[in-house]
Amino acid sequence: MPDSKLIWKLPPGQPPLAGRDVHIWEASLNKSGERFLSLEQMLSQDERARARQFKFETDRNRFIAGRGLLRTILGSYAQTDPAQLHFTYSKRGKPALRDISGQSMLHFNVAHSKDLILIAVTRACAVGVDVEWIHPINDAEDIAARFFSPRETAKLMALANEQRIPAFFYLWTRKEAWLKATGDGISEMLNQVEVSFLPEEPASVLAISGNVEAAQRWTMMGLPPAPGFAAAITMEARDLQFSCWQWPG
Repeated sequence: MPDSKLIWKLPPGQPPLAGRDVHIWEASLNKSGERFLSLEQMLSQDERARARQFKFETDRNRFIAGRGLLRTILGSYAQTDPAQLHFTYSKRGKPALRDISGQSMLHFNVAHSKDLILIAVTRACAVGVDVEWIHPINDAEDIAARFFSPRETAKLMALANEQRIPAFFYLWTRKEAWLKATGDGISEMLNQVEVSFLPEEPASVLAISGNVEAAQRWTMMGLPPAPGFAAAITMEARDLQFSCWQWPG
């Protein structure tokens, strides 16, 4: 289940980001008019080229709004014009900021589903975040058998029907957040990490390739971004301070 203690609120100006702070921003990708144009104008030439590759206008506009929001939020922490930020990409496509003179490194990760986007920012270490719209799926058992551990699959299938679909997405987002934090991006690794996901069970990494001690180095948090969505954030660090913010507008 998501952590019910987390509260999404408007920030009091620009919130400071100390060494163990982790800020998760929630925003809508449904932008129009001048607000949309201002986000689009921040994009680089390669981002504009990527936007043109989307077949459907809704997907294209969500991408533009998402990249513009990412630039706006990172620019506020880096005290840099959002349009002047430059990204590098890992072999698996995970973006990172190029070195910013005089600034400690900003780690970030992005996830979106439908019109909802989550952007996690921290100075502590690599971070992974994921969000999914909860909806019925016909092949949940097949997906579980491929990507979940035998123990996770057995627990999932033992749940009542009304609990199984939400639990599936709690499980999926937590494993995906871990995968994104590692930077590997290889979906075949999802069955190597075991996580909690049962109703009323706090989010945590239970084992990595069967190693319980390795799992204890990780912090995992279930997020309640909006009704009908499941989300999670994961980092290989302890004693972190999480804050959930709503992006104005």
